[in-house]
This record gives sequence, structure tokens and C-alpha cells, in this order.
Amino acid sequence: MSQYDIDPAYLGFPNIRYVHNRWWLRAISMVLRVMRINHRWDDDIEVRKHRVTGVDANSIRVLEIASCEAGRKAPAIVYLHGGAFFLTYAGLHLDNAQRYARTGQCRVFLVDYRLSTQAPFPAAQDDCQSALEWVHDNAAALGIDKERLLVAGDSAGGCLAASCTHMTQDRNRHRGEAINIRAQLLIYPVTDCEAKTASANSFTDTPLWTRDGNRLMWDLYLGQGAQPRGTGGAGIPRYASPAHRESLQGLPSAYIEVAQFDPLHDEACDYARALQADGVPVQLVETEHTVHGYDAVDCDRTRKYMARRLKALKNFLQ
Repeated sequence: MSQYDIDPAYLGFPNIRYVHNRWWLRAISMVLRVMRINHRWDDDIEVRKHRVTGVDANSIRVLEIASCEAGRKAPAIVYLHGGAFFLTYAGLHLDNAQRYARTGQCRVFLVDYRLSTQAPFPAAQDDCQSALEWVHDNAAALGIDKERLLVAGDSAGGCLAASCTHMTQDRNRHRGEAINIRAQLLIYPVTDCEAKTASANSFTDTPLWTRDGNRLMWDLYLGQGAQPRGTGGAGIPRYASPAHRESLQGLPSAYIEVAQFDPLHDEACDYARALQADGVPVQLVETEHTVHGYDAVDCDRTRKYMARRLKALKNFLQ
């Protein structure tokens, strides 16, 4: 790693070699679930649990994290966690949900979607879209303003969030009431299943996330058991890989944040430029001396970039 000019604060991240073994990956998720049992919520945060019925008649757990300052018609964020599609959410995601709720004085809905070790694409995407539509359609009961609805996601969750904007745009043509997503907040997002960029192929030993982990992620997510509802270009399942959507016109404004030494760096920047080329307002923040998942570390650099992210979020929700 000496060839990378990484902030020393992030050098404590492990170099993880993920194994193509579903039981091993499920065991990691079990550990993450145990670790978050005693998560400490701040005094100004309220938490509620919901259940949403998915398209496969499955039950989707949705955790609502709300600011105590959120009123009866508060902004809402549907938050889709990272974890390579095969890991459950971690303490970082709960911490981020608190930050987002407090900054936006809003209600954050964290979706516990099905993992690729359980069911490959389109299971996770269907769960996220079902949760998004449920939040919108139950706005009055949930105490939210459906005109101030934002989708957010980090890493694989960024892929799911971006694809939710695609699905929503397509489905709005057939809905009685359109869902208007005000903006999308994509943090070091996964966007391209082909993983053909320079960063996707050159970062073989970067902390936390590498080329090989990226390839494993897509192998599991686009498994043979997937039953996609239509296909995109080059035989890629529609809504699986945001970079392969033919037109991005009319999609919500975007804030996209990327890490410098991250296999996902180039594809996220490419997606930002593609959005801009199709007329979508985009704020692209290329963080420096950072790695994938850098916001898990509390340091000066993280706080600087987190402040920019939270400022964008607040502006979107006003």
C-alpha cells in the first residue's frame, strides 16, 4: 500500500480477501448483526420498526431513524446500505442515518433488503423499490412530506439508490400518482457491472475493497438464479447496473462522492459525467487521500467531507 498516498488515519482498514463461499459471507453478516445489537442512539433520535410486503410476498424490515425535531410533515430519506450486496448493514450505516436525520430534521428509512447470498438480482432491487413506494404511498401515516423525498446509498447501496430513480421514472408512467424523488445522494457508488475502468482493475491491494472483491460482488449479485424482469444493453439485466441505462434525462439531481483509492472511483465519476451530459444537475466531490468506506473513520479529513455531504443533503431537503 506504500504506493498509495492514503491519509494515515485510514491505514487501519484491513486488507480483506473475500471468499466465494456463501456460508462464510453469511457468517460475517451474523457478526455484524450481533455488533449492532447494542448500538447507542443519540438522545435526539427516535427509532421505529416497520414491515413492508415485497413483490415476492416477502417481508422487508425497514428501520425508521427520525430526528426528534421532525414534524408531522417532515422530509424523508430512503437509505440503502452498502455491503457489496452480500453483507448486512453495519454500525456505520446507523451512524450515517443519525447524521442524516439530524441534519435534515427528517425521517430516514433504512431498508434491510435481501442479500445476494440469499437471493440474487433482482431481489434486493425489488425490496428497495417496494420500500420506496411504501414510504411515498404512506406519507400521511408516516408523517412525511412526499414532495421532499430523497434516496441515498453508499457503495452497493448507491447502485440500488440510482436504480430506484430509474425504476421510479419508468413506473411513474403507469402510476396513478407519480413519485417525485427530489434528489439522490450516492456515496462511492457501484455503477457498472462490467468493471472495466482503470481504477476497477488497478486497485488490487487497496484497504477494504479491491478488484477481486468487486468481481466477486457482481458474480454473486448477478447469479444464475436471478430472474430479471427485462434486460438492458449488452444482455445486462435492466436496473442491475446504472451505467447501462440508455437515457438518464429527467432523473433527480445528484450528489456523488467518491474515494480516491477505490476500485469504484472511475465508474462513479463516469456515471456523474453521464448524468451531467443528459442535463441532470450533479455535484461531484472527488475526495482526496481516501479509501472505500473512509467515512467509518472519525478524523479531520472525514469530518471535512462529511460536512460537504451534509450541506448538500440539507439543501436538497429544504
